[in-house]
Amino acid sequence: VDVEELQENEEAPVILKNNPFSASVEGVVESYGLPHKGELDPTTIMSFFYVFFFGMMLSDAAYGAIVAIVCAVLVKKFPRMSQGMKKSMKLFFYCGLSTLVWGILFGGYFGNIVDVVSEKFFGTTITVPALWFVPLNDPMKLLVFSLLFGVIHLFVGLGIKGYLCLKDGKVMDFFCDVVLWFMLLIGLILMLLPSDIFASIAQMNIVFPAWLNTGAKALAIAGAVGIVLMSGREKKNPALRLALGAYDLYNVSGWLSDVLSYSRLLALGLATGVIASVINQMGSMLPNNVIGVIAFVVNFYRRSYAQSGDQSFGCVCTHKPFAVCGVFREILRRRRRAV
Repeated sequence: VDVEELQENEEAPVILKNNPFSASVEGVVESYGLPHKGELDPTTIMSFFYVFFFGMMLSDAAYGAIVAIVCAVLVKKFPRMSQGMKKSMKLFFYCGLSTLVWGILFGGYFGNIVDVVSEKFFGTTITVPALWFVPLNDPMKLLVFSLLFGVIHLFVGLGIKGYLCLKDGKVMDFFCDVVLWFMLLIGLILMLLPSDIFASIAQMNIVFPAWLNTGAKALAIAGAVGIVLMSGREKKNPALRLALGAYDLYNVSGWLSDVLSYSRLLALGLATGVIASVINQMGSMLPNNVIGVIAFVVNFYRRSYAQSGDQSFGCVCTHKPFAVCGVFREILRRRRRAV
């Protein structure tokens, strides 16, 4: 075996090594580009959010079970398939399981097919209860949790940025670019929760003690002042530093738009139930005879095929600057600039 030292202008080959679950998402990571030698491999963290959000958007237990079973059978039946195809099958297997879990939580089984079939063909309405809640009956609750999961996703990305700063020994960057932003954002969130705006959206009233409200305001103000003063710390001109700091503080509006973009989880989650319910209802208008049953089954099959395809390829990641994959993209940009 011949071993050669890398030249200064050469890049070391990179092979991703992850646990069996995360390895299935390596194809997604590779589509954006492999991390450089010594950089963070985001596959493990991204794999969880990818599967989690996929299941939440499709959120139908019957679809999830079908996808998981089909993928498991294909992997077992064709052991010699390429590694790329095998990883894709395993990825959709895990996505199917996630969809199955979310479907049980939301009470989705081919939409409301159980209710429609039982009422139309057997004269008795049978409803499979949701383990958590039904999004069509409580959409604002789903919106609140969609935004909550979005905040967690973005905070994980910001935390990864902090980890990279500490790993490179950039303690000042960690404090100024991560800690101060956490202070500002957490303070603003604590100020928002007891407000009338949040109460009207979440349909619940949250009351904090006076000391916590004061602490939230102080935390947000301290974070905002710190960002204004420290974002342009590399510049010697005080006026320029303050101008850059104010411009960076304006990025809080970007955070707001990033969080609101996770409302697509609500939209896609509701789309599954709405489309299914409408077409199931249309099928229930057919006559109770052999022709009606055949037409109902054909219509149901066409709906299931089209809907599962459209929902499966919905956007799973927002690719925002502080989301997990956004941090990964920033790593790649730095590498390209360095080259």
